[in-house]
Amino acid sequence: ILYMPCHIIYCTLAMTWSVWYRDRDRTTVICASKGSSVVLDCTYRYPASQIVRRKIWFTTRGDTKLDGSQQGDGVYNTSGLIKERYRGRTEFYDQDNNCTLKLNNVTEDDRGRFFFRFEANGSSQLHQGFTGSWGVDLTISVLSLKLNENGPVKERDHVTLACTSTCNPPQMEFLWFKDGRPLPGVSGVHSGQYPLGPLSPNDTGSYSCGLGQGTSTPILLDVRYAPKDVSVKVSPRPEVVKGSRLTLTCSNNANPAAETYTWFQRSGPLLSLRLGTGKEHTFNEIDSDDSGLYFCMAQNALGSQNSTEQEVKVRESAHLMVVLAAFGAFFLVTAVIVVLYIYIKR
Repeated sequence: ILYMPCHIIYCTLAMTWSVWYRDRDRTTVICASKGSSVVLDCTYRYPASQIVRRKIWFTTRGDTKLDGSQQGDGVYNTSGLIKERYRGRTEFYDQDNNCTLKLNNVTEDDRGRFFFRFEANGSSQLHQGFTGSWGVDLTISVLSLKLNENGPVKERDHVTLACTSTCNPPQMEFLWFKDGRPLPGVSGVHSGQYPLGPLSPNDTGSYSCGLGQGTSTPILLDVRYAPKDVSVKVSPRPEVVKGSRLTLTCSNNANPAAETYTWFQRSGPLLSLRLGTGKEHTFNEIDSDDSGLYFCMAQNALGSQNSTEQEVKVRESAHLMVVLAAFGAFFLVTAVIVVLYIYIKR
């Protein structure tokens, strides 16, 4: 096989054998995002007396030279001899003098310089091969996402997500995602920065940026806030019988979780009695004097909030009510008899 490497400018002058990539007078450089598809533009020419027998795309490997004079891994070959990792990922635009190749689902292992080569023979049956020596350099974009805040992020803060790419400049528009779903109305942001704020608890989530089909490693935005939605739950029920067991539970939403809980009983319009601390407050044998309004205060490092008041009613037991009623009736009957007796004696 006669091998003829050639820079484009000389091939153009010869008008015999030539391979042109997108940039005709220098190595074409393409930066693609991981998972995307890239198109390696290519055209070629050869003498009319020749018949092309084989078309090859290959990439450099290890210590192979970068001028195309040494073949590395086969990417596409009309003879079917290619590297296994490229199998099923290439589309060859085999029309007239078009040698364009599309490589799908690119990975970081695909970075390198790609060359097109064709082999032909004429009436002499002598095989001649030609490789376009400028080639196409493929680099794979590595995305990095950072938050401009170093410390904890709090409710009502303003922050900016900054996405950077090793492609300089990036050749595609940035995409933004929260918990794996596209953020509405922000696709196509060229600057690589996405502002958020004023923050609310709903902004907590896993954020990532993307170029094409590739995405960055996600980062967690953890919005911290003081207790809110504080409420009191009564178990078993707000109205209980004297002597029963009753438990008050303080519930809330907070990040970080509430550290302390304090219980109060309303003792006047502007006064309250502090009962104790803890997420729960229990009456083992509740008394009639325990009837009233109760509330709790939940607190973390960012602040505190009181719950709404919960009324507790304590009633006498049914047995005691019967006894009291019977005693009352007996007392009433006795009083009537005494009055009648005194009246008759007169």
